[in-house]
Formats: sequence, C-alpha cells, structure tokens
Amino acid sequence: MDSLFPQDSYGTRPVLVLDGGMGTTLQAPPFELGLDSALWSSELLATEDGRAQLERLHKTWLGAGADIVETCTYQSSLPLFLPASPSSADQSTALSTMNAALPLAVSCCSSHASSSSRKPTTALSLGPYGSALQPGQEYSGAYPPPFGPAETAAKDAKPACSQEALDLVPLPLDEVRAGLASTASDEEVHLAAWHLQRLQHFSQSPAFDEGIPLLAFETVPSLTEILAIRRAMHVFSTSSSHSNSPKKTFYISLVFPRINEGTSAETVRFPDPSLAHLPTLADQAPLLVQAALEPREGYATPAGLGFNCTSPLHASFVVEALSSAIASSSLSKAQTKPWLVFYPDGGAIYDVQTRTWHHPAGLTDDAWASLVADAVMVGREAGEGEVWGGVVVGGCCKAGPGAIRALKKEVVKRGWAKE
Repeated sequence: MDSLFPQDSYGTRPVLVLDGGMGTTLQAPPFELGLDSALWSSELLATEDGRAQLERLHKTWLGAGADIVETCTYQSSLPLFLPASPSSADQSTALSTMNAALPLAVSCCSSHASSSSRKPTTALSLGPYGSALQPGQEYSGAYPPPFGPAETAAKDAKPACSQEALDLVPLPLDEVRAGLASTASDEEVHLAAWHLQRLQHFSQSPAFDEGIPLLAFETVPSLTEILAIRRAMHVFSTSSSHSNSPKKTFYISLVFPRINEGTSAETVRFPDPSLAHLPTLADQAPLLVQAALEPREGYATPAGLGFNCTSPLHASFVVEALSSAIASSSLSKAQTKPWLVFYPDGGAIYDVQTRTWHHPAGLTDDAWASLVADAVMVGREAGEGEVWGGVVVGGCCKAGPGAIRALKKEVVKRGWAKE
C-alpha cells in the first residue's frame, strides 16, 4: 500500500477514507431501488439506466469525501450473469455486462481527479465464495463441498446459479495445483480456482490494468479461503499472460459477526467452523494473522489486513486483537508494515434468510463516525505506532453517504488528513 499512497504525498501513517455500503445505499433514499436478485447491486449493470444509477452513486461517495471508491462487483462471478440454460454466445454477453462495472468506477474517479485536488483511487471489490451462494454464507464460512468440508456445511446452501452455468465456465483447477504443496486441501484448491477465475475474467477489461491498482478481497469468513486468495493472487500475478501487466496491490478483509447478541456477553469472533474450538477472538487472531501475512512459498502476501461488515460497537476490540497478534509475532520485525483496512457496518444486523435488517444500535452518522475513528486511533497507537503502515477506513452495509461524510470530517478533525 505504501507504493499506492507514498509518504511524500500522503504523510506518515496516512489515513484514507473508503466509500460505504453500496447495495443498502441504493435501496435507501434518494435511490430507492428494489434489488432482489442474487447479484444484488450488480444487477444494475445490465441496463443503461442501472449503470447511470451506479455512476451517480460513485459520484456521491466522492462528493462525501471518499479517497477510495470500489467497483460494483462484490457478488460478481461470470456464472451468476448467465441464464439458467446458457450457450457459448451468452458467455460473451455476460462477461461484457459484468466487466462494465470497472470502467464505470474508473471514469468517475478520473473525472473527479481532474476537477479536485484529490486523486481518488479505484478498488476492485471481490466478495468471498459465500457471496455466490443462496442463502449467502459470508457470515458463516459454512461452505458446501468441494469448497468446504461436508460436516460443517450449511445444509441449505447452494450455488446461486444453475449447474449448466457452472459447467459452461469450468474452474482453472490445474493452474492452481501446478507447483502447489501436497499439503493444500482440496477445499483450498477449489476456492483458489474460484478466485483465480474471477481475476482472469475481470482482467479482460482494459480498465483492469489502466485504472484499478487495488484489489479488495472482502468479508472473508474462512481460514482456508484466506490461503486460497493468496494462492490465487500468486498464480494470477506470475502467469505468462499477466507477467508484463502492472502488479496489483491487494488486501484481505475478514468478517467478525456478533455472538450472544443483545446480552451482556455480546462480542464478535471469526465464524470459520474449523476454529469453533477457539472460544475468543484473542485465541483466533494469531492464526488469522499468520494465515494472512506470514510469508509462504507460492502464496502472494497482501499489503493490508482488516475487516468489514462488522459492528462498529466492536471495531476497536477487533483492531486491538489484530494489532496485538501482529505485535507479538515475528511480523512485527518486518521492514514493510501491513496497512490496517476496516469498514464496519452502520450498526444494523442482516438476516440472510429473510434478507431484512434490524437496527439495535440506532447510531447517528456522527456517533458512528466517532466510534470508527476511535478504532483508527487504537490501530495508530498499537505497538507505539509501529504495527501498521497506514489505515484505510470506511463503511459497509447501512453506512451511507452521510456516514462517510461524517467520517471524513472526523478524520480531518483529528489531524489525520486534510480536506
């Protein structure tokens, strides 16, 4: 991340503001769009009017003070854009529709840079495998085989597309397996191939190389998926077809759902079923940091680590846990520090079965921004300021333009950035 946001332009340990929750903002005033497909906000890419709405949203984030704007691609994978009984001709149309998200966001950032002193960055939003399932499993990590073990799989989870669509776009399993240690699980191979395939498809857009320097792997709920993402990035960046392309900076953002919700024992933890034997986040954090950041042969190392779609009430707690795990590991001695990247939700809670929200926290935008900025402070002060190289902070579901505007104001007020 240091190369994207150098100290001579952004200062020491800079704090940059990311945008907010795309789908929930599009459902709220003034957009008030009815989004009800497996693609959620990405369904808008199929029509001219829909793309105009997305352009309007990107510009809204920039107007609210965002330094980084994400593409509308979180739930996008090519099979989800295909009809139930697709043909090879459908594949070309689906790819064009899916990739329309990239130049749309890049254009908004470029036009804003030409009329402002700020130069916004575009990031490619990449949700986890769980976002391609129905019901979604990004808050559980309970993936069905071959992407997860059968014994911990969610019983009702299945791909949000037809088997015919999946068969038309086979996963690049052999590319992932080539040179991979035999200790890698079959689940890791399949998850890495799923992520690799998306990268290969998105890279067919000229905007991928020309205007998107940052890849955002988000809402990751599985230890195996962390390793799979790193493997996919290694295979992608070292493949002959991309050897001459600009190297991509990427980060991995985890998810920490609430447990014991509404009680005095409420807290958050990483949902991976394989870590169910570890009772607290403090027990889990060292394994998460190790999986994400420890150097491994044949695995790319992310430039940032953090979390999203996690309650702002627990943001400081999660930042402290991750910071402590890094500070107490050999990673603390690394010359290049990882960046802290986190974007909590707006305080609402989502039910994946009913696809509805409830709002136990009732936070105002200013109160939300203050909580989130307090978590930034925890990260900046961790290890006497030597744990993280910088901070990217924003909002996720139910954190709208008002919240991002309030966050930018708070970041400026605390002296971490300029207007």
